[in-house]
Amino acid sequence: MSRETALEAGAFAAAVAASALIALKPGAGDVLAPVALALVVGWIVWSDVKSFIIPDGAAAALGALALGVRLAADGLTPASALFALGGGLACGAALWAVREIYYRARGHDGLGFGDVKLAAAAGVLIGPAGFAVALLAASLAGLAIAGLRGGALRTEKLPLGALLAPAALGVWALGLDGLTG
Repeated sequence: MSRETALEAGAFAAAVAASALIALKPGAGDVLAPVALALVVGWIVWSDVKSFIIPDGAAAALGALALGVRLAADGLTPASALFALGGGLACGAALWAVREIYYRARGHDGLGFGDVKLAAAAGVLIGPAGFAVALLAASLAGLAIAGLRGGALRTEKLPLGALLAPAALGVWALGLDGLTG
């Protein structure tokens, strides 16, 4: 096992443990959830900016934390878990469809599969309505960055995950996900 793979596996294991603590112990997520989510989002941003790659361990860690956060908020029921996972599936499938349509129209990838996995994890955290807000915010930020760089919008390469992950975290932190009353 490579060092990088071992680090990803360790991070995922830590996220699963934190997720269980958040979901099972009332009040544990008040500080743990925002800190853990911010750390994973920082990892995603750093990696995507550096190499245009979102590590599988980072997307999995975000998904695990997101599930714990959602179960803590919605209750530890099978229905809550299925609803959260269904949101992840819907968001991942939506971005996968955009990826495929772009590839078929242009003949090359415009989105990486890491972005699709990130969308699925974000969908667990903020649901489809929140994901739509986060995707809009990330897209507008990307347009602004491309404009500031003076690049042609059709050819400017930007790391979507580095924009989408913080936008999803912001949607969650501000309660703009439509999941809370």
